[in-house]
Amino acid sequence: MRTQSPTAAAQALGLARRTVARLRDGYWPRNPEKIVRAWRTYAGHLAEQRSGWFLRRVYAGGVVRHARAAWGSPALAARVGQVLVCTRAADGALLAQTLALPAERFLLAPVTNA
Repeated sequence: MRTQSPTAAAQALGLARRTVARLRDGYWPRNPEKIVRAWRTYAGHLAEQRSGWFLRRVYAGGVVRHARAAWGSPALAARVGQVLVCTRAADGALLAQTLALPAERFLLAPVTNA
């Protein structure tokens, strides 16, 4: 942030340009809550993603919702209500794995009428 202009830093943090300039000059407000919240939000956007796996619930018909789309597999129809871990496959499909042992993997395809 120090290398950016006050305008660029203000846009990145969602603060007023004058507030950023005053912070650079050493001013710190009595109630820094808004500034700390803005910094945490900014730092969170820059955080490195540790894992490509994410949790998803199985809905009726073996459908898993991810990225505003429905994905499914006939093998998941009996697993309604269970939670799976999913990741993107190399071809763009979703790969799902059960959390219970022995783990099972399913390749999910986009579902058009879910």
